[in-house]
Amino acid sequence: MLRTDQEVLLDAINKGIGRAVAPSGAVLINDTSLHTGPFSAFTALEDATVDVSKCDISFIEGADVDFLVTTGITLQGTFTSLALTEGTIIAYKL
Repeated sequence: MLRTDQEVLLDAINKGIGRAVAPSGAVLINDTSLHTGPFSAFTALEDATVDVSKCDISFIEGADVDFLVTTGITLQGTFTSLALTEGTIIAYKL
């Protein structure tokens, strides 16, 4: 079966989008150490408190105190580093 030019183009776009949004890896964080990214997002595997004094989340306005991310919640952004005071997350590398 011959594919149309439109089908070929749509396939190329889909593959490009997949590569653009797919993480290059993931890091399980369940300690209080500083973890260097960059990360594109993270998901709380259990309630986790982000230690804002250790990590760079300057793109979040008003994030000047530690904050809780409840189990199952995913935060997206460009995180250059992440640190927790408690809990477990999985962070997705750019």
